[in-house]
Amino acid sequence: MSGTKVILRNIVGAFSDGAVLFPLLALLSMKAGFSGVTLLLTTGCAYIAAAVLFRVPMSVQPLKSIAVASIAIGATALEVRSSGLMIGVICAALALTHIDRFVGRVPLAVIHQLQVGLGVLLIMQGGALISFSMPGLLALGATALMVLWPEVAGVPVLGLLATVGLCIAVFSSGSAGENVATVAAPGAMRPLLVLGLIIPQFFLTMANSVLATRNVSERYFGAAASRVTIRRLLGSIGLGNIAVAAVGGMPFCHGSGGVTAHVRGGATKPWSTALMGIVLLALAFVQFASGSKTLIYPPLLVAPLLMATGVFHLQLAASTAKQRVGMAKLIAAAVVTIATKNLLLVLCAAVAFEWIERRNHDPASGSTEYS
Repeated sequence: MSGTKVILRNIVGAFSDGAVLFPLLALLSMKAGFSGVTLLLTTGCAYIAAAVLFRVPMSVQPLKSIAVASIAIGATALEVRSSGLMIGVICAALALTHIDRFVGRVPLAVIHQLQVGLGVLLIMQGGALISFSMPGLLALGATALMVLWPEVAGVPVLGLLATVGLCIAVFSSGSAGENVATVAAPGAMRPLLVLGLIIPQFFLTMANSVLATRNVSERYFGAAASRVTIRRLLGSIGLGNIAVAAVGGMPFCHGSGGVTAHVRGGATKPWSTALMGIVLLALAFVQFASGSKTLIYPPLLVAPLLMATGVFHLQLAASTAKQRVGMAKLIAAAVVTIATKNLLLVLCAAVAFEWIERRNHDPASGSTEYS
């Protein structure tokens, strides 16, 4: 492969994981009252730090369980920041322990039920933005196209559209789509709500952002991924979230799906990750110069990006669906999510399923392969 082609593929790959990142940045700004400038600035810094720390393409994703659940239930910026801070403190502390020995015992089915719950929340959040109108029908059609044809000529469609949407959000500076910005009132802290955000996110972070991210990095980059260790991932998530919580930035983690998206988009060099960070910093400057505090993402793109990503999250649970009672577990997770919008209750239901199965001595339960 020629040097020019490698450079172009790495440029495209840099933005290939924006399908959830960019809309959620905007939704945190529009719904929870976060500053658009601060969100872009902290996320850009996190990408640059990840490039330096890991020396391979690395994703920086929102703490999706916290971000999506908080948007769905109307959490305030203070509650989201507090949740991210607590995840940061826990991860920083666990970086000094052998947490992989514990996480490796968490049944994969439990993680998959949380991922199904998260997928359903993404679909519900996207669906809530669609009305029975021509734009709504276009959004549904775009969702179907992205699910059926996720890549065109090797370029992830979700990442491409998400990047276009982010540029529109920054450069339009609160013109089109301003009516969707419904910033939550500051409000008082609700400890039970914060707890409901933290606990499911903890298990997803340990399994997907730490163990699975390490595994896929080793698979894609071999010896070059020697810096992607459990301790470094935990330290990055821990110290990074403590820092961004202090300034009101995006609570973040890494993720195996995000690494895969970057690689499939063409990223093979760490400078691809740094490029994403530099562009986000530049967009933060544009946002600051415009005087706009809110990122107004195009509503026509928010809905299909969230719903298509939700569908892909459901597909992550395919191996559990093939187990004897796996489909029942996943359906239960979806029903609990629809009824409550509470991933903590989804986790409780998942644990109850596993307890019942182990009481019945089912040898098929308890798989812990993170892939």
